[in-house]
Amino acid sequence: MKSYLLASFTLLIALSAPAAMADDVKAIDQLFATWRQAVENADIPLYTSVLHEDVRLIPPGADVIAGREAYRAFLGPVFEGATYQIKVTSPPDTTVLGDVAVSEYAYVIHLKLKNPGEAIQQEGAITASRTEARYFDVLRKDESGQWKVWRHTWQ
Repeated sequence: MKSYLLASFTLLIALSAPAAMADDVKAIDQLFATWRQAVENADIPLYTSVLHEDVRLIPPGADVIAGREAYRAFLGPVFEGATYQIKVTSPPDTTVLGDVAVSEYAYVIHLKLKNPGEAIQQEGAITASRTEARYFDVLRKDESGQWKVWRHTWQ
């Protein structure tokens, strides 16, 4: 009887794992959709809502920005100076590893300066009128079980 229960329990876990993983990927896909919406609407509260408290922005050729509040401060001048439109060229390909996930994706970002005479000065910000990049993110579940961006970089 014990072996039957153990086999049944093992089968139940095996069958439910892909469904749980699919739910996690769906939640992460929604996170990226929210993030894109926040960028295109210059919505800093919405943008930072997808960030882990201990997020690290690792921009190419610039210093790391560590922590959600530092990231929030970074975004102010970025969104004050330009508007952004995102074209998804490769949707997120996400692998879930327990409470951690990695996502790779590609975007083309179109930047339009609000005042053409004033360029974006934030070190680490996208400054070209058109930027095509591949992104790599590490996500973690926070204390409430929600997926949040923990590490963000691109090339």
